[in-house]
Amino acid sequence: MNPMMNIITLSGKFRPIKPIPAPIEDLVELGRIAAGIPLEAIADRQRNELLGLLTAPGRYALQVSDDSMCEAGIIRGDIVVVQSQRQARDGDIVVALIDNEQVTLKRVRFLSNQRIQLIADSPDQADLVLKDSRVIIQGKVIGQVRCYA
Repeated sequence: MNPMMNIITLSGKFRPIKPIPAPIEDLVELGRIAAGIPLEAIADRQRNELLGLLTAPGRYALQVSDDSMCEAGIIRGDIVVVQSQRQARDGDIVVALIDNEQVTLKRVRFLSNQRIQLIADSPDQADLVLKDSRVIIQGKVIGQVRCYA
């Protein structure tokens, strides 16, 4: 179900990976907390299938290896959750396969004259404009996980 992909390492080389979905083992308890005005501390636990976000059919997770999407809030070390699909809309953040050998995480824009712009949300990296025949959309980013520890 999950195709073999390549990621770019920090040295600029390509390394093949195969995303493997993790089995749903248990439900995760999810509480609530305010980030603004403090809320009363009342036990309000909900059972939420948080792992379902990661393991629903056609989904996989990839760890981001650079900061080329930092202005979209995606930084090195983040894990993006991707829904496997071949189509996208302007502005979607996608996994794009270029020339059947390189894969990248970029925002997509469909241009006229059968061209696609792959937009890096970082001032340090240039956008790519390619013929649409060179690009295959492999999935759309639907979520993100960031660990601080």
